[in-house]
Amino acid sequence: MVNTKALSENQRRECLEKIKKEETPTMTGVELYYKGEKKRFDVYKIPLANLVYNPYNGRIGTKVRTFEVTKRTINPEIEEDIKIIEEFLWDSRPDRNKKTMRSLLKDGQLEYGIVSKNGFIIDGNRRASLLNKLNNERKDYERKGTNTDHCQYFNAIILDDDADKKEIVALETNYQLGREEKLDYNAIEKYLKCKQLVEFGFSKDKIAKMMGLESAEKKVENYLDILQLMEEYLEYYEYTGMYTMLEKREGPFLDLNGYINAYKKQSGNAKTDWNPQEDDINDMKVLCFDYIRMQYEGKEFRVISKNGKSPVATSFFANEKIWHDFKQEHFETIDSIKEDPIDFYIERAQNDDEIIANLEERDEVWKSKVGNKLKQNLKHNTNKLENKQQADKPYMLLDKAINALRDIDENQDSLYNENVLESIKSINKKSNELCSIVKKELKARRKI
Repeated sequence: MVNTKALSENQRRECLEKIKKEETPTMTGVELYYKGEKKRFDVYKIPLANLVYNPYNGRIGTKVRTFEVTKRTINPEIEEDIKIIEEFLWDSRPDRNKKTMRSLLKDGQLEYGIVSKNGFIIDGNRRASLLNKLNNERKDYERKGTNTDHCQYFNAIILDDDADKKEIVALETNYQLGREEKLDYNAIEKYLKCKQLVEFGFSKDKIAKMMGLESAEKKVENYLDILQLMEEYLEYYEYTGMYTMLEKREGPFLDLNGYINAYKKQSGNAKTDWNPQEDDINDMKVLCFDYIRMQYEGKEFRVISKNGKSPVATSFFANEKIWHDFKQEHFETIDSIKEDPIDFYIERAQNDDEIIANLEERDEVWKSKVGNKLKQNLKHNTNKLENKQQADKPYMLLDKAINALRDIDENQDSLYNENVLESIKSINKKSNELCSIVKKELKARRKI
C-alpha cells in the first residue's frame, strides 16, 4: 500500500533507482514533455509501498487547502494523513471510483502514471489510491476467489531526478488540466492552478500552453480575475482559503465577473436608465454573493444584474427603481439575522473528517433563515421587470432591428444582389408605414 509505513525519502529513492536498474520495463519509449523538451521514458511496475501521494493534485486540491486552513498542513508521509488523502480521493468521484476498481481487478492498470525519483505520484493519485484500497480489502476478494496480487503495484514512469514542487505542479498541469478529458477534476482547480503557476514564475503564455487554453494570455488573465472574485466571496463569509465552499458555484462567478467588468467600463453593452457608481456596483456584487451562496444559477441568477445593449432593462440592476426596491428588501432580510462565526462550526467537529461537512452545515443554516424571503424578493421583482419589458416591447423589437442593420458588413459581396435589395426595400416600406402611424397618433394625442 502507499507508504503507510512512512518510508523515508532516501529509502524511496533507493528503491526506485534499484527498480530502474534491475527490473524489466512494462513499456518502453514513452514520450513525455519534461523540462521544456520531449524525452523518452520507460514504464516500470512499482510496489505501492515505495510511493507517496501528491495531496495538491487537481481532484482534491480544494479540499486539502480547506483542511489546511482550518486544521493543519497535511503530511502525505504519515499514516493519519494518508488516510485523509485517500478519503478525499474516494469522495471526489465515488461512482467513477467503483467502476475503476472493477476495471483494475479485471484488467489491471491500463493507464500508466508518473512518479518523481523520490517517489511522489505526479499523475495517477486516484488509481494508486484505488489499488491501495483493493489491497486493504484483499482478504474479502480472496474469499470470493478473486486474485488481487497485481494490485500491489503501480505502473509508472520514473523521472530522472527529484522533481521539486515547481516541476511537480508544471507536470501535473500538463497531464491533468492540459488534457481534453478534464471531467475528473474539480472545476475550481483550474483557477487555483493559474494562480499557483504565476506565483512559481511561469509566464501567462506558458501557463496557457500547459493548461491547453486558447486565447493564451487573455484566458489566463480571465481565470485570475475570476479567482480574485471567488476569493472575495470566501473572505466575505469568513471562508478565506476554504476553497471547497466554491464547489458547484463556478457558473454564477463567470457571469458576475462579466457583469462587473461591463458596468465598471460603462460599455455599450451595459445600458441602464441610471448612472451606477462604484459603490452601487459593489452592492450588486455582494448581493449576488448571497444568491451564489444560495446556489442560484442560470436565468434566475442572471436576472439580478445581467448587462445588455437594449435601453429596456434586461435585469434589476439596469432599472434604477426596480434595483432600489430589490436591494432594500434584500439587505433588510440579510441584516435581520445573526450568523454563528466560522470557529463555532470548526470547533464542533468531532474529528478531521467532519470539518468540511460542518462548514457546509453553516451555509445550510443560513439558507434556512433567509432562503424563503430571498426567493420571494427575487420572484416579485422578476414580475416587475417582465411587466416593464412587455410595456416596452415595440421599442425592444425596433432596437433589435436597428442593431441588426448596423451589424451588416457593407464590404461583403453577398450584400450586393437583387434579393437583398428587395428585402431592404420591404424594410424601408414597413419603416415608413410605422413612422406615419406613430406620427399620426402622436399628433392626435397632442390635440387632446
